Amino acid sequence: MHFLFLFLFLDICGSQTKVDGLVAVVGNNIVLHSDVLQQAQLLAATQKIDPAQRPYLFEKMYVESLENIINQYVVLDVAEKDTNLIVSDDEVDRSLDERINEFILQAGSEALFEAAVGMFLRQIKIDYWHEIRNMMLIERYKFSKIQGTDVSRV
Repeated sequence: MHFLFLFLFLDICGSQTKVDGLVAVVGNNIVLHSDVLQQAQLLAATQKIDPAQRPYLFEKMYVESLENIINQYVVLDVAEKDTNLIVSDDEVDRSLDERINEFILQAGSEALFEAAVGMFLRQIKIDYWHEIRNMMLIERYKFSKIQGTDVSRV
């Protein structure tokens, strides 16, 4: 399996054509190869790892990214079924605005941020709104499960 993945990875990286495919389905959520690849590339970049120089390590990062995305979707699937959890549209809008404002501050200006991301601010908000909502729902679900739990030394 590792050899097959490496072959596919090198084939995809070596071509200029954008290739995508379904990797997993969790509840009503699909995981695309491009989503996993993007997460793995981000992880590699933060750790200053060149996938071309260390393909086996990058393969491991890809598998870890896939597992993390699947785990998040499993929790999201359960959280969406919990009728006690509510995340309002206003809360999502505020959280998204806060996160975008942080990125704008880091970039230096709204124009520089848009240039770095390659999208206009309006499109960024549209693309990431559901992602922020899902993250908030997952956080609330996790908090609801640990709320009231006491931790003590034995």
